[in-house]
Amino acid sequence: MYSQVMFNVLLEFSYQPLVFIFPWQPVGDMDNSDEDSQNSSENSFNEMVTAAMAGGYAIVYMLQVPPQGNHVIRVPELTERQWVDKLLSDDSRCFESCRMWPENLIRLHNILRDCYGLKGSRKLESIEALAMFLWACGTNQCQRQMHERFRRGLGTCSKVFSHVLAAMTRYADDVLRPRDTTYSVPPAELLEYTPFFDGCIGAMYGTHIDAIVDQGVRDNHINRKGKPTQNVVAVCDFDMRFTYIEAGTEGSAHDMRVKRKAEDVASFPRPPLG
Repeated sequence: MYSQVMFNVLLEFSYQPLVFIFPWQPVGDMDNSDEDSQNSSENSFNEMVTAAMAGGYAIVYMLQVPPQGNHVIRVPELTERQWVDKLLSDDSRCFESCRMWPENLIRLHNILRDCYGLKGSRKLESIEALAMFLWACGTNQCQRQMHERFRRGLGTCSKVFSHVLAAMTRYADDVLRPRDTTYSVPPAELLEYTPFFDGCIGAMYGTHIDAIVDQGVRDNHINRKGKPTQNVVAVCDFDMRFTYIEAGTEGSAHDMRVKRKAEDVASFPRPPLG
């Protein structure tokens, strides 16, 4: 309110002609008391106008300058390598972020780097790329969240994710397979049930995994519960090891269609003849 009043005073006097009267008179007029009184009144008026103008200009300046708040002490963010080092030094934090223990993450990194083409770049090491990939998959994050968390461009995040995914796919092709493709030795768990389970090589089960797809193909992925999913089928042996996984089929597909699609793949495990 006070600043508004002073500002109005400034505008009011800015339209009035100002007359500055200096307090000196010729020596012969020193005895004229009427003129002295008039000069004193005019001097007081001029001083008041000058003070109002100075205050108005100060207020206008303060209104143009943004208020200065408290100084914020910015703590420098961790680089990707520093974040990975802190992650590997904390078992529980590493498991929560990447869904595996630090020693397993290091072992997986060495396998992918030495055998399956996982590479780093001049600004991003291979273990950082793997940690970014596992963090995104393990905590259900999108690439925009990767961009926000690791301060990398969206294009860089997309390239890193695709590169690690390609290495993981090549690794899965070698890992997700039976130990003995001929099944020459029957599982020890089934010996007491012979001959009823002779030739049984494992268990197969299908499930629906939530998926985020483009709007154009979203209707094809809607399952019977009204959610966009993928119908995934998996096969495991009696040691609880996955031997085959078929993913990518739309959620609207029938289970039998998914099974027949998997049986057409050469790597699908088949029981021995006879």
